[in-house]
Amino acid sequence: MTPTALNKPFVTRQFIAGNSPAVRIPTNMAFPHKTELVVIREGDRIIVEPKEKTLGDIPKLLHALSKNFIGERQDFDEIERNWL
Repeated sequence: MTPTALNKPFVTRQFIAGNSPAVRIPTNMAFPHKTELVVIREGDRIIVEPKEKTLGDIPKLLHALSKNFIGERQDFDEIERNWL
């Protein structure tokens, strides 16, 4: 399988910008300007992802639902009530 431009590995180095560690990423991997990002560290990995989910994420979120989540509802017996 050939990696696409978005998921092709990119090698960079950490540097200091002001008092903070920073890395540069290629323009084709960047999120839209002023996107709020969440940074999570998992062991040796640093994950950067958008804070807010977008409408484009809906198919992925629906696909992640369990097959048993979407199903038929149980029928119920309606009871006649005397509201007086």
